[in-house]
Amino acid sequence: MSKTKAIANDIVANTKTQRVLFNILLGSLLSFFIVYIYIIGSITFNVIARKSLENTERILGSNISNLELTYLSNINEVNKTRAESLGFVDTKSNIFATRSITHVAIR
Repeated sequence: MSKTKAIANDIVANTKTQRVLFNILLGSLLSFFIVYIYIIGSITFNVIARKSLENTERILGSNISNLELTYLSNINEVNKTRAESLGFVDTKSNIFATRSITHVAIR
């Protein structure tokens, strides 16, 4: 008799072995079911979070567009009289800082 048939006959004849195998199969089925539920729940919550982020992105994009529009409308109002009304003064002599390059580093 082959080894496989001997194991099969032992399982058929021994109820304790049958009970142990049934408990192992039932436990693994329950474990797979719990993992399946976790994965499905994780996917669902990730989809909900993505939709929320897309909505937030849409709102922030709209706010950025409004700020850009405000910037473009305000940039046209900048002139010398407006600057003087805000307290800026015209400089009499400009002083620039320069440096002389005596050597060049080559990499």
